[in-house]
Amino acid sequence: MAEARVGRPRRYDLQPVPDFANRFAGYAVAALDELTERLCDLIADLPQEALDFVPEGATNSVAMLVVHMAWAEAGWIARVTHAPIPADLEQCLRPGRQGASGELPAFSADSDALIALCRRVRQEVTVPALVALADVDVEVPDPQRLMTVREVLMHLIWHWTYHSGQVGLLRRLWGARYRWTLKGK
Repeated sequence: MAEARVGRPRRYDLQPVPDFANRFAGYAVAALDELTERLCDLIADLPQEALDFVPEGATNSVAMLVVHMAWAEAGWIARVTHAPIPADLEQCLRPGRQGASGELPAFSADSDALIALCRRVRQEVTVPALVALADVDVEVPDPQRLMTVREVLMHLIWHWTYHSGQVGLLRRLWGARYRWTLKGK
């Protein structure tokens, strides 16, 4: 079995992103940034075959999950803040939307494109929508539910964590080992 690639150390000493009007939002975006960097490190060295690999009995590939994560972040942030998603970005994110069956459509992109897409969502949607927001606990009416920015941010942190674990498993099932590490002193 191939030797595991040593991964990016996990960081837990997060500080809020500077200049955010709401401290919780600054911390949540810092957590999302850290989760994104972990994901980027997890996929950066994968060849296209690994990014497109769907094991027997499964329905998702790494590429499908990553575009889904980016799509969900942009969609939830836009939904709760009414921030626009640039039309060209929205088009790039469309393959991340689950169908009526709950399944993701087939999708393929290389790691550079996937990483750029995740970072673009953060820079063009998430940060601009949240940086000046003072109150994350105001209930925002939605046709399906009442929600708050705090709830959406907590959901996104969970969503990124959940799907990053799936990406790690798919990586391993394909045969590319990855050794999770902690930040040293």
